[in-house]
Amino acid sequence: MTKKALPKYVYEDRGYIRFIRRSRGQSVMMKGEPGTDAFWDEYRLLLKGREPVPTTRNFEALILSYYESDAFKKLKPRTKSDYRKYIGHIRAIWGTKDPAKIEPHHVYELHRANAEHWRQANYLVQVMVVLMNHARLIGFLRKEHGNPAKGIPLFKQESEGWEPWPDDVRAEFEKIATPRARLVYELCLGTGQRIGDVLNIRWGHLKDGAYDFTQGKTGKPLWIPLTDRLKVYLATVDKKGLTVITDASGRPVRYRTVADEMRKVKAQMNHANAAKYVTHGLRKNATIELYLAGCDDEMVKAVTGHSGVEMLKKYGGQVRQKVLAARAQEARNRMEQNKPGT
Repeated sequence: MTKKALPKYVYEDRGYIRFIRRSRGQSVMMKGEPGTDAFWDEYRLLLKGREPVPTTRNFEALILSYYESDAFKKLKPRTKSDYRKYIGHIRAIWGTKDPAKIEPHHVYELHRANAEHWRQANYLVQVMVVLMNHARLIGFLRKEHGNPAKGIPLFKQESEGWEPWPDDVRAEFEKIATPRARLVYELCLGTGQRIGDVLNIRWGHLKDGAYDFTQGKTGKPLWIPLTDRLKVYLATVDKKGLTVITDASGRPVRYRTVADEMRKVKAQMNHANAAKYVTHGLRKNATIELYLAGCDDEMVKAVTGHSGVEMLKKYGGQVRQKVLAARAQEARNRMEQNKPGT
């Protein structure tokens, strides 16, 4: 549907119809189908500055209400994008269904139906918990119903997450990588940050030999001194724009563009398993290197921004255990040596 086919102040927005009147601060998802009597009734109310109260209790109305809630509006852009993706899946299968009729076995079946992709399946359940909490807040669920998505057993991660890049993969990548792919590689490895934060690095964030920024996913402010290796590499990079990673014209680049470029480089490598090592794995490399350098958990967290030890266990894995065990046994040896008569 084109804008010309919609009345004043009404726009298409990601598969929904939104009423936007900036002078009054109005931005409302419309429930009625354009052209229907329900749509025009709703439109007339919005022109008067009033928002219609949803009368139909289904997931479509629940989702629209959640998108207008303060809870959703306060989410980080990346989280909003993820939520929209999974909420869209729920909307497609249960859009006309009454949330009050959802029982735990429905959510369990939804989870199992996506078992082939365990991360996505778990995220679906987590988003369902959020939606059903909102359903209670707006009166779509009674208190005694509880939240049918809570308590669903999630799939356990079979491995320790993304694999760190082995030395031979790193060596070959460094030899054949394009300049931009190599820059992404060095920044991810040197800072230990997620690719989203790396793509947002501006030259202005690099002050006095450190990276001063706020993590996009966690909202956590961090100040990270650059490694000597990263300082040397950045000294060879031309400053084409505000961001460190740019296109040929000096403009910021999107994640998809960089991800495609990294994949193409790995596709040209001789290493048989090069394709399985993803960019996020370099964050694990950085974590492991910090542990091997003798850093404790708090020091590692100060660089990577991990919020808790559980995540560090996933990223540091067996290396973390070995380092801590070695330090513990060294302490025992020192104690034995200091005993009288030894």
